[in-house]
Amino acid sequence: MEIRSVSSNCNCLGMFFDMKTRVVNRIPEWRFQAEVVARLHEMESAGLPLTCAGDMAAAKRSQAERMTAKVTGLTAGEPDVRVYLAGGRLISIELKAAKGSRSAEQKARHARLNALGFEVLNPRAPTPEALADLVEAEIRKRLRGD
Repeated sequence: MEIRSVSSNCNCLGMFFDMKTRVVNRIPEWRFQAEVVARLHEMESAGLPLTCAGDMAAAKRSQAERMTAKVTGLTAGEPDVRVYLAGGRLISIELKAAKGSRSAEQKARHARLNALGFEVLNPRAPTPEALADLVEAEIRKRLRGD
């Protein structure tokens, strides 16, 4: 969201302080994903021919949990959400806040998926609601065949 500096002067107990505070209003990535998945579920409930799945591959894990995840198929760089459309189409979506960037693993994985013929979207927005709006518009466009 927004990063700004706030300065104020304080005279406490006869002592003068110059206080500078940095305010960071950052929305966690899981909130973006939760909003997008909820919107996709609403679309499915409304009868649109789609379903979706998401995961939290970036979750913190112990060394043993990381090993288990890797040997059971968790792949670095895999997109956050998969949308399955009628007719056997798969759209993968990597969600990012407005200033978010993809990791090297994500770039490599997305390039591999593209090379295999799969579509990977990378929408960006400043709020979870705005990101859900973008994803909904993109999915509706593909359902129309645009």
